[in-house]
Amino acid sequence: MSDFIPGKEADKREWCNNLKTEVGINGATLGLSATEITDVQSTCTDIVTKIDASNAAQTAAKTAKTAKDTSIATGEKKLRLVVKKMKSSTGYTETLGTKLRIIGDDPTITDYTTYKPTIKATVMPARVRIDFVKDGLDGVNIYARLKGQSTWVKLAYDSYSPYEDTRPLAVANTPEHREYMAIGVIHDEEVTQQSDIIEAVFGG
Repeated sequence: MSDFIPGKEADKREWCNNLKTEVGINGATLGLSATEITDVQSTCTDIVTKIDASNAAQTAAKTAKTAKDTSIATGEKKLRLVVKKMKSSTGYTETLGTKLRIIGDDPTITDYTTYKPTIKATVMPARVRIDFVKDGLDGVNIYARLKGQSTWVKLAYDSYSPYEDTRPLAVANTPEHREYMAIGVIHDEEVTQQSDIIEAVFGG
């Protein structure tokens, strides 16, 4: 027997709003006092308000994080270029570098518009494991197709290697010659070239 109060918050919110309305109409008929009816309605209002506040806070937090990540990525790239210019100046000394706290390695700034992710396929029992290197990316979109086909099908976005393709064989006991490729993702957008195509013969 299932609980009459829904578990999912969206359904719970709708359920509370309905109860709030209906108890005001039918509560007295069902033996509730005016105080009890008011208390039920107040409780429902409180639950709905808290759900709405939580959802708004989560949305705001996600928006703020995206803005922060974008600002950091853009700002750091700009600052590294400025620091590189200062370090190449004839007036630069280690003393000034220490004061500015700019002494240290200067990592290479990856141009993702020409970058191709590196992936590798390993056939395992009941799955094909796809290992990939993030190399500063948030993650990769994994695509697959059968050898000879022209259209790629997106399997998933994955932010941690490896990804495991657990799709069963289309025809039992008939091995499939699968092809895989990946595209790098930053802030939910594909930003790199396609990886090299890798192949795997999957027997189930």
